[in-house]
Amino acid sequence: MPNSAYIRSEHLRALWPWLPLWSAMALLAIFSHGPMPMFSTRTLAVAWEMWAHGHWLVPHINGEPYSEKVPLLFWMIHAGWAVFGVNDVWPRVLEVIFGGAQLVLASVLASRLFPTRPWVAKATPWLLMAFAYAFLFGLQIMYEVLLVVWVLAALLCLTPTTTRAEPRWWLFGLMIGLGLLTKGPVMAVHVLFPFLLGPLWNPWARENRARWYGFGLLGLLLGFAILLAWAIPAGEAGGEAYRQRLFFTQTAGRVVDRQTHDLQNHARPAWYYLIFLPVIVFPLSGWLRGIVAVPMTLFRRPWPAGTGATLIVAGAALALLLVSAAGAHFNAHVDQLLLVLVLVPLFVALVRQPLEPGLTFLVAWLLPALLTFSLISGKQLYYVLPELAGVTMLVAAAVADLRERHKGLAANYALGTWPLSLGAFLLAIVLFAMPSVVPTRFPDNIWLTGMAPFSRFFGVIFVVLGALLLLRGRGEMRRLAFAGLIGTAALNALFTLGLWYRYDLTPASTFLGQADAAGHPIANLGNEYNGQYHFAGRLMHPIARLNELPGAAPQADEDDDSGAIHDGDSLDDFAKRHPDGLVVSYAKHPPANAFRFARLIQPSRTSWMMIWDATTLNALHNDRLPPEPKQPTLLYPQDYWRTRTAVR
Repeated sequence: MPNSAYIRSEHLRALWPWLPLWSAMALLAIFSHGPMPMFSTRTLAVAWEMWAHGHWLVPHINGEPYSEKVPLLFWMIHAGWAVFGVNDVWPRVLEVIFGGAQLVLASVLASRLFPTRPWVAKATPWLLMAFAYAFLFGLQIMYEVLLVVWVLAALLCLTPTTTRAEPRWWLFGLMIGLGLLTKGPVMAVHVLFPFLLGPLWNPWARENRARWYGFGLLGLLLGFAILLAWAIPAGEAGGEAYRQRLFFTQTAGRVVDRQTHDLQNHARPAWYYLIFLPVIVFPLSGWLRGIVAVPMTLFRRPWPAGTGATLIVAGAALALLLVSAAGAHFNAHVDQLLLVLVLVPLFVALVRQPLEPGLTFLVAWLLPALLTFSLISGKQLYYVLPELAGVTMLVAAAVADLRERHKGLAANYALGTWPLSLGAFLLAIVLFAMPSVVPTRFPDNIWLTGMAPFSRFFGVIFVVLGALLLLRGRGEMRRLAFAGLIGTAALNALFTLGLWYRYDLTPASTFLGQADAAGHPIANLGNEYNGQYHFAGRLMHPIARLNELPGAAPQADEDDDSGAIHDGDSLDDFAKRHPDGLVVSYAKHPPANAFRFARLIQPSRTSWMMIWDATTLNALHNDRLPPEPKQPTLLYPQDYWRTRTAVR
């Protein structure tokens, strides 16, 4: 076999069987139910409005420029729509492609960082696909999944190969530019620290500092030039308000601890990521061998002078931070100071350790990124998804080191996956008991009552997975990954069978789409509208956001007779302006008259969503009896109402 053909076959063999297994589970999971509100439906709504109204440069949502996101993901969705037509299949297939690309890139990056330990590259994709949170979030049509691809690709450009020590700077800049077009300036945070700290882990960077930083800076400038090539004309096309939000407000509002009107700030305490780290990295947080291996690998004895004192400072600060998170609620600045006292001494201690270059790279990437994202006011768990690949490499490298230096611990059954097995058995017991216990003990719990009819079948699955995790011998890491992946997919299937009807907005969206096509104005009462009906209903006009109470916002000019929909109007204003309009309202429980006068009723998460004729709902709000409706109220989902005694 020619050498090139042999290399290709080896690369393909390296993908077996983890990539087909993950792809099959991801496709089954992502197509088991429709796009999820609000994440997926909002992304699709923006893509639809850009497509339907020809807004190729400026993203729009509900008729307004959308400064929160940049357009690359929307353009990729449009590319598929241009070939296959408008659908929600292509965007979901795209997410699966992105997820598979993440696994491949993580494996290649691990092989570059640990060239003498091929097991690390083999283990990395297995461990990465086991993450429950990352797998479930990967089912969303969201920007972070694509962002991970560009982050890993950019870091891959910095790492040396067997034939080339110098990074591919132009490709590094291109990957940064694509990441910036996917999620904005946050892309730079994910890749900045391995570049800035390059001399710590890269021999070529130590020997060629001027070239490393000079060409690296040019790469960063190239990335931002790519972003500005879109942002400048987009800012001009979107208007002054959009330009201000795009260039200043939407980024600054996440960094500082303040709320901005209509800005998705997501402000949370400095300890947020530390507290939820076990959740983000589950099931690795339950693998005792990995938990023991990481500190043993990072802190080999003998320690350099001062390491013990440094770790004491970090440990004391961590204890105080946990006290704050547990309920003491220190001042935000105190929390930030404590976080710095945890991570900075830990980082200093680790870079003074005689670690191999791959481990130093991971330290230079993960700890500064964690500190930066923790100090930024706006936080969501999925903001740190790109770093999960680094976590898997760290755990894989640590376990590989444990196998080399501590063979007894590497084979000790007490450090195996038995805690996860016990968790699987306990979950199975709960699932087996639910059909008997829930109807009598928790009849009003919508989550438990929804899952109880299907739970015993899934209890069998978790018994099998628990038994698998109890096995001894070789293949422990793969058993852990297989159980994590199958268990997560099973929980997603249980959610689909028992609870998806509460998230499926297709009936309401179809109804609103027909009304929109017929020229009926639509308004959303009380709750913020996030575009959840626009794509499924193929709406062509914006939905007005009404205030709950009359006079809660400045009213429109009395001389305005244009018939336009006005955000901020009260229900009374909207009904007078648009007697043929429809209003969407929400309530914890549908009022009794809803089953008589509403046009449509369906569950919506923990509450209910109702569609009314505007004049009908306005009359009821003013204690007047409206005329009898011409059509009976539509109740969805129909299977739900056939098996439920509704109080009407």
